[in-house]
Amino acid sequence: MGVIRGFFAHPTVRRGAQLIAGAIFLAAALPKIADLSAFATSVHNFRLEPVIPIVATNLLAMTIPWTELVAGLALVAGVRPRAGALVYTILLGAFTIGVIAAMARGLSFECGCFGKASAGTVGAKKLMENLAMLAVGVVASVERR
Repeated sequence: MGVIRGFFAHPTVRRGAQLIAGAIFLAAALPKIADLSAFATSVHNFRLEPVIPIVATNLLAMTIPWTELVAGLALVAGVRPRAGALVYTILLGAFTIGVIAAMARGLSFECGCFGKASAGTVGAKKLMENLAMLAVGVVASVERR
């Protein structure tokens, strides 16, 4: 276990994970910012209203892409990369929970995760993609010792 942890905590591996996470968030944020109304529709497709009021889902749709952009820039530029990685990991965790909840309720729609043009359908494939991206975030968040 110590060897595996040592590998993932290695500065080069951690920095590589930070660059990958940053590129993922930049690729996700820019198309959403370019078409916020399409992303708002994608957020509404998750049917969060029983838990989150519709006004709050609109607010989420407007703030998530900008949060992704700032976290992505922090990760790529290496400015407070651990903070960017923690934001990335927390958001990916929330997105993964959203995918699981949509799957459990039998919803089938384009998630809009990377904008309208490259949207993937919510399902097992999207869940696996999210789990892989979440793993990258965990590695990017590892603290130096």
